[in-house]
Amino acid sequence: MSTVGEIITSSANGNCSTASVRKLSLQIIAEMNIIIPNVLVSFDDLNIDSATPAVNLYLQPGAKDALRRVIRAKGESLTITSAYRTVAQQHLLFSWYKQGKCGISLAATPGKSNHEDGLAIDVPDPANATWRSELEDEDWDHLGDNDRFHFTYRGGGRNDIGDIGVKAFQRLWNKSNPGDLITVDGDFGSQTAARMNRSPAAGFPTARLLKLVNPPLQGDDVRKVQQALVNVALLQSTDINSIYDSKTADAVGKFQANRNLSVDKVVGLATRRELGIPN
Repeated sequence: MSTVGEIITSSANGNCSTASVRKLSLQIIAEMNIIIPNVLVSFDDLNIDSATPAVNLYLQPGAKDALRRVIRAKGESLTITSAYRTVAQQHLLFSWYKQGKCGISLAATPGKSNHEDGLAIDVPDPANATWRSELEDEDWDHLGDNDRFHFTYRGGGRNDIGDIGVKAFQRLWNKSNPGDLITVDGDFGSQTAARMNRSPAAGFPTARLLKLVNPPLQGDDVRKVQQALVNVALLQSTDINSIYDSKTADAVGKFQANRNLSVDKVVGLATRRELGIPN
């Protein structure tokens, strides 16, 4: 599995697409929406075309509503070549820019690009002659001749999305690397950059959180947890039923207490790792 750092290095072979970190980017966006619900919303339900998988079709809610009005007024499909850019994507671009690779003449530092605020789109329309008027009518300002494809929504929204995106990555790193925690402060400093380089481009391993709910969770992942608890003498082999029941939850709580983990009876990454169960 390639890391982000390896993707940066491989640009020497012509791989200069930020689509290489798409799965990691989607995890970052999902984590942002955990930090602040609906801080970014998908606009792939609008009448739009996207030319590349590198494009994340997300905006702040107000910007999406304004874009919806633009498309309805025009009555045509709008092609988008760039919208929300995650900190992982910006890290690629900034790294290639610093190294003089991929023909990038200018790139903002991660967390500081205007494409990381969820209020920007790029439209590949020559001189923006076709869409510019409708976009400007709905508070989408044309950046100018130095970037004639770029529009920024000025109708209101949050101004801290870049920081939230960095925090989302920092939280994701900490969840997957409890033995190498970094400060969740929204600052893309050298420590965060180093962890980004070591992060899997295809995203961090994920596993279902197992907890006591009604109806109870069932499946092979529950069976693996129960077998691990049998191995440490907290369950009997006769308790293995692939159902996350109260006896299993209580055994998980005892195991967490024995290992000085947070006792919540939930099998997350840390508990799974202590039980010796792969993600």
